[in-house]
Amino acid sequence: MRLPIRRLVIARVKRTSRAVPPPSSEPLRFGLVDMGSNAIRVQVSEVVPGSDTVRTLESHRAAVRLGHDVFLTGTVPEPVLEAAVEVLSRFRETCDRLGVHSIHAIATSAMRDARNRREVVERIRAATGIEIQVISGSEEAWLLTTAVRSKVDLSQGRSLLVDLGGGSVEVGLLDAGEVVHSESYRLGALRVLQALRESEPSGGDGSSDYLRLLDEYVRAVEGRIVDEFGDARIDRYVATGGNVDSIAELLGKEGKVTQVDGVDACQLADLEDLTRRLAVLSYAERVERFGLRPDRADTILPAAVVYYRLGRCARADTVLVPRVGMRDGLLQDVVDEYLRQNQAHDQRHAILNAARALGRRYHYDAGHAETVRRLAVRLFDATAEIHGLDETDRTLLECAALLHDIGVFVSNAKHHKHSWYLIRASDLVGLSVADREVVALVARYHRRAHPAAKHFGWSGLTAENQLRVGRMAGLLRLADSLDRGHQGKIADLEVEVTRKSLDLRPVLADGVRSDLMLETLGVQEKGGLFREMFGRPVHLHTP
Repeated sequence: MRLPIRRLVIARVKRTSRAVPPPSSEPLRFGLVDMGSNAIRVQVSEVVPGSDTVRTLESHRAAVRLGHDVFLTGTVPEPVLEAAVEVLSRFRETCDRLGVHSIHAIATSAMRDARNRREVVERIRAATGIEIQVISGSEEAWLLTTAVRSKVDLSQGRSLLVDLGGGSVEVGLLDAGEVVHSESYRLGALRVLQALRESEPSGGDGSSDYLRLLDEYVRAVEGRIVDEFGDARIDRYVATGGNVDSIAELLGKEGKVTQVDGVDACQLADLEDLTRRLAVLSYAERVERFGLRPDRADTILPAAVVYYRLGRCARADTVLVPRVGMRDGLLQDVVDEYLRQNQAHDQRHAILNAARALGRRYHYDAGHAETVRRLAVRLFDATAEIHGLDETDRTLLECAALLHDIGVFVSNAKHHKHSWYLIRASDLVGLSVADREVVALVARYHRRAHPAAKHFGWSGLTAENQLRVGRMAGLLRLADSLDRGHQGKIADLEVEVTRKSLDLRPVLADGVRSDLMLETLGVQEKGGLFREMFGRPVHLHTP
């Protein structure tokens, strides 16, 4: 899949346990959580605004294997969930003790696959107040690319980035620093290990068969990955992940790691040799001979095979190991979000222009779209005391207002549903996948049925995001009803929020007669969702 050049993760870091602080010269502390398939990693980092100074105050790794049961049964079992809650409860206490401004938590492959992921997210939120965001494979790859860029110059030639976790491998292809392809494959070290568990050697003589079986398993997926490389030369091969860091440490003890522009590098031939030496040992022998942690000694062999096979496919001689991970990319994303607060207007402008460009592609009624956007913003600002939404939501509502009718391009009948899937299937520069889904759903609910559990897309949202979408959709329906005739009769609104109602007094555009019969009927028909979400009926007081 092709990724937009702009960042994928924007609002994701906005949905945190605390709000991102306003710009300041004081050091800022952020809590970071990476819930991987093989372990949970937590970190507290301190950033000094206006400088490149970043300090890690605390960093811990807990061997909680979310993927162990998920890849076998499809669910996170209760004991593992309790272990995760315990780890994150302790981390929350650490964050409170150190005075962090916000906690940013992501989960990857195991949680994507878990059928009970919503229960896991809710339990963690209830116990710790930490909001876990289950990110897509493409967002995972983007965060890792961001992390690698901080260590490796990717601006020249073609770069292959491979990050291997417990449940998946993220493969990114960059040309002159720009991501041209990114894909996530179900080829994680823990997943492969469990698929071949019965064939693992006890040591010695049987190992060649196991290594051959492991090699064949990886090659079954390899062809799909290689097709994306094309015939052009790969100029650098960059590997990330806990296993490759351990591989570099083992080779470093043997004097087989060099430095390339300040980054650890090893030869692919040395990686192949180490893979064969690991394969002839049992799990216990790997722990004893190489001093590996128990939860690393089993996954390092399948990981080594994946890294080696992909390096050989790329015709690489050298493997760069920058020793960065998801938390580094997430931290950079968080810091960028903080720094971007002073540029919020420019960012909003770019996002809305992207929405207008998409609207033009589907021949939208620009005049009606802009009127609805303007009225939606007026309603949003005037009802801030009751909706609890933020500036990011304001921009998403504007996008939904601009695009709510693009489904007419397909058919006027059920056009709200057509708008939903057209928005979901389109790139909108500056929006994450999750934000685009919110925009699509808000547009989908601008007419007809209220949100319901049976609706695809809605049922997959967290309770918090369902509330966000419902409230924005309630505002959008009102704004749309106030221009029901697509004539732009209403130039502005006077809005009064009382405990019992929402009272609207329209300000007519120049030259418009006071006949607002269509708009009055529209508010009567479409004000129900607002009443449902906010407990207040809507009254339109016509001139």
